[in-house]
Order: sequence, then structure tokens, then C-alpha cells
Amino acid sequence: MITPTAYREALSRIDAPGKFAAARQSALEKFLQAGLPDSHLEDWRYISLEHLERMPLHAPADPPLALPALEDYPGAVLAYLDDRLVWRDTTLPATMLGTLADAIGGAAATSTPVAFGSLAGNASLTQLNAALWREGACLRVPAGERLRQPVFLRFAAAEADAMLYPRVFVHMAVGSDAILVEHFVGDPDIEYWQNPVTEIVLEAGARLTHLRIIEDSKLATHTGLTAVHQASDSSYRALNLTLGGQVARHELNLVLGESGAEARLDGVFIAAGRSRTEQHLRITHQAPRGNSRTLYRGLADARGRGVFDGRVEVRPHADASDAQQSSRNLLLSPHAEIDAKPQLEIYADDVRCSHAATVGSLDEDALFYLSSRGIDADTARRLLLEAFIDEALGLLDDTGLRDWLMPRLRASLPRGQAMEPLS
Repeated sequence: MITPTAYREALSRIDAPGKFAAARQSALEKFLQAGLPDSHLEDWRYISLEHLERMPLHAPADPPLALPALEDYPGAVLAYLDDRLVWRDTTLPATMLGTLADAIGGAAATSTPVAFGSLAGNASLTQLNAALWREGACLRVPAGERLRQPVFLRFAAAEADAMLYPRVFVHMAVGSDAILVEHFVGDPDIEYWQNPVTEIVLEAGARLTHLRIIEDSKLATHTGLTAVHQASDSSYRALNLTLGGQVARHELNLVLGESGAEARLDGVFIAAGRSRTEQHLRITHQAPRGNSRTLYRGLADARGRGVFDGRVEVRPHADASDAQQSSRNLLLSPHAEIDAKPQLEIYADDVRCSHAATVGSLDEDALFYLSSRGIDADTARRLLLEAFIDEALGLLDDTGLRDWLMPRLRASLPRGQAMEPLS
């Protein structure tokens, strides 16, 4: 059973500069006072973290276990194992891509990232991450720089019952452009907890394409937060894929802070077996002429349960904002469940905002048509599922990563096995 002592022991093992040690201690005390979020909070009404209290969670071994063979990533790579950087394969300088600990611990004032720690908020799990992150990752793209290859951050778990706190900071300077892929994986047969936080700052005219892929163990818990702030005429394009984890929850807090900012938010989540998967989006239009597009597709099979919770707020004076939201979901079992909760709050004039949400099942007529053309039932089902989620995968073509990603996405699709017996 995890106790406050386990968290305090984890903090005692982190070698932090004096000016950050006090901040870490304060963040931990705030978490211990608040505790893990529960159903008393509206955003946590569908999911429970009580199982974490019963697990013998602990900080991972130091140094980490030996790194398993890495897959072939088509770009620059920083690979982390149990919160430690264990592999670097990139031609980018460390001042542009390296550990966050080095970036904020350097002596030069310019090494401290702009606004680090200011975007993520004060929720208890964010405070826990602020207290216990280890090395972290930092990507800073200079003004006008266009990275020629994607940047991959691989966060792997190999130790059973480890509690892990990946921390990422991204600063895109004026007019810069990059592709970032965060990939969360783990040994398929172990329990662990990933609690990552990513902060992203886009200055005027900057462009970031951000893929976030959860392929954690089928026994793992993942509670992630991404916080993004956009300046004028910047572009943030994101694809969130939740393909693993027993409990997987991701929260995206996006602020279109200055005029002309645009965001495209795509996502696919799969809840199979008895897994619980949640997507929470908070999109705030603070300035005129902001444009946001949200397109999510969800699948639930067996006794899986999924949640799509998207809220768009258009603040006063954010005139001529355009916000569109679409959530379409398929139930592949009588015992599966998906809750879709799109929301709009509009406090400005001359806006274009809409949302739509559907929950249904596979088209039996389409299945019959394919089978009548000699296609077996399993193949027909897979083709329909691929066509359904492909609506949300346009960024794969834009980034050139479709060939790399589609095999693992296909492997994650529910295969229509016999359902578990009622119990």
C-alpha cells in the first residue's frame, strides 16, 4: 500500500539544485494535502484511482534497468527508461534538445526555459509531477528554425510497481516549425503508473505538430496532462492516440491567447477488455479570430469504457472565433460504454461554434455487403474500423509518419474475440 512515506522517499532520491528543492518540497506537500483526485470532482466522476492506493508503488531503481532494443524511429530520439535518459540519437545540439534538468539547472540565465511551470496549473497530480520528475525533456526551437526531421521522446517503463513522472517543456520561438512525438510504452506484463506533464509555448507564427501515443502495458495506469499556450498566428496541430493502459486518462488544456491562433485537435482512443479511457479537452479562445477544430473517434469493446469530454470557452472580446467539435464513437459489444460530453460556453459576438457527438455500432448492412463480396467477417470488421478511425488520422500523411504508425494502430484494433462471461 502506498503511503506518504513512499512519496517523500522518492523526493529524497532526487538531486535538485537548492533553488528548486524548496519548490519540489512545496509541491509535494500540496499534493499530500489534496490527495489523489476522486469522484467528488466533476472531471473525475467516471474514473477511479483508488487502485493506486493499494499498490506497492515506489520510485524506480537508480540506475535504471538495462535498455531493451529500441525500435527504429524515423527521426531524432531521446529515449527514457523509468524516468532516466538512457539513449540519445540526434544531431540536434543539447541546447535545442536535451534534458529539462540540464536546461533549468544551467548557470546561464538563457538556459531557463520561458514560462516553465506556469502553464500546467495546480491540480494535485500536476503538483505531484512537479515534485518528483527526474531528468525530463526540453525542446527549444530558435526563431525561424524549421526542423527537418521529427523529434521522438520515448518514455518506457520496465520496473514493476514503479511510479513515473515524465516532464516535457517545449518552446517554439517566433516563426519556428517542428514535429514532436511523445511515445509512452511499457513492459506488457507489469503494473506501473505514468503521470506525465507536458508544457508547450508557441510564440507568434510558430507551428508545432504534436503526436502523443499511449501504448502502455495493459495493466498500467496513465494520467497525463498537456498544457499549450499560443501567441498570435501560431498553429498547433495534435493527434492523441490512446491504444493501451488499464486506466488511461489524458487532459489537454489549450489557450488560444492572441489573435489569429489556430489549433487542430485529432484523436483516437480504444477501450478494450476492462480498460477505462478518458479524453478531457479544455479549449479557451481568449483573443479575436481564433480557430479550433476538434475531431475525435472512439472505440469500445468487451467491457471497455471510454469518455470524451470536450469544452470550448469563447471569452469576451474573442470576436470572430471559430470553434468546431466532432466526437463519433462505436460500441463493439453490448457491455461496452462511451460517454460523450461536448460543451460550448460563448461570451463573445460574431462567432461560429458548433459541436456534434454520436455513439453507435458498426453498420450491419456494410458488414453484409463486404461479406457478400467474399470478404471474411474479421477482415470486413477490420476494414470498417480502419475507415472509421481514418477520419482522424490526416496528420499522419502531413507528417510522413503513416507507414511508421499504422502497423501498431492496426494491431490495437479490437479483433472481435468472444466476450467475457457475465460475472
